Amino acid sequence: MACWLALRFGATQADWEVVRELRLPRVILAMGVGMGLAVAGAVLQVLFSNPLCEPYILGISSGSALGVVIGLSLGVSWNWGGLVGTSFLGALSFAVVLSGVTHRGSRSGSGKTHSALLLVGVTLGFFGNSLLALWMAIVEPNQLQSAMAWFFGDLSRARLSGAVFSMVAISAVSLLIFTQSGQLDAFLLGDEEASAIGVDVGRLQKILIALTSILVGLCVSGAGVIGFVGLLVPHGVRRWVGAGHRDLLPLCALWGATVLVFADFASRWFAQPYELPVGVVTALVGSPVLIWTLLRRSQEAN
Repeated sequence: MACWLALRFGATQADWEVVRELRLPRVILAMGVGMGLAVAGAVLQVLFSNPLCEPYILGISSGSALGVVIGLSLGVSWNWGGLVGTSFLGALSFAVVLSGVTHRGSRSGSGKTHSALLLVGVTLGFFGNSLLALWMAIVEPNQLQSAMAWFFGDLSRARLSGAVFSMVAISAVSLLIFTQSGQLDAFLLGDEEASAIGVDVGRLQKILIALTSILVGLCVSGAGVIGFVGLLVPHGVRRWVGAGHRDLLPLCALWGATVLVFADFASRWFAQPYELPVGVVTALVGSPVLIWTLLRRSQEAN
């Protein structure tokens, strides 16, 4: 349904040329990016034992975007995922910092590890965004508009070859994560319990951080910074099927793709004849949900 709406309706009248050259690549890219962000959010939530984790809130998306900017400054091309490498390194560096905070907090026995994680994530996000703003301040004026659109999530640059590349790559990485479903379930018991049943916790954490960083790098290099998909989708799916990752991850991939395709349709339809960045649409929905979740957790804690 979401794919049909996105292909059928938009800011311009639909004909085969428009569908093939503009809308079909956007739908494919939106499906891939939505899938990647939802799977990444589900993994981060179990990896850091915090249901509020997702790439945008933790600043990993900002680190990935910073990697893209560095790649552009070095002359790396957009074509065929040329910026995925630098985007991945940016995401990985921020994820490693977050992992270090979690590991240090767990070793010290601090009960405030979750709060510290979110605080460090928000700080990293501000740091990354500040550097991105600095880059936009010195970029050529004719590039500023496209840079701003990409910063808030932009699917308008989608081309069929690049969209298919992103979809295939994100699907492959998501499949690799799915093969770790059983060990991800062990994480739900806690690090000590997972180790007791034979899970190499340190090795698995490194693998998952690397795979999640690749996912975020692919998503950000292809579509810019899009928030809250990795928060909303895993929460909704987990309420439906529970916490078991053998069911959770495939449904997160499916619903993540559906949600972002629908958000892209909404960004083009409701602002006609103009177009909203798709990240604005997801933030308009995701921000109130995050606030509601925080308030509910605060009430439960009291």
